[in-house]
Amino acid sequence: MNDKHKLQRLLKFLCTLMCVWMLQGCASSTKQSAVASIPANLTEPCPALSPLNGATGADILPWAVGVVGKYNDCARRHSALVNAIQ
Repeated sequence: MNDKHKLQRLLKFLCTLMCVWMLQGCASSTKQSAVASIPANLTEPCPALSPLNGATGADILPWAVGVVGKYNDCARRHSALVNAIQ
């Protein structure tokens, strides 16, 4: 009878341990809390590009400089957002 009691206790322990292990798979990860702490400026959409008015070098050069500046700003924010999520 003593062996039967020990076996029952062992089975209860193993079932409890297995339930705990299964519940560990449902535990939330820390990445969710990282998403909540993302600065608001990183989630802003990229600015719209201004249209090109004219076809001369005097028209294209200032437009291209502005587009590159907007792109660099947007790429920097996107990179920071990716780093914040990871």
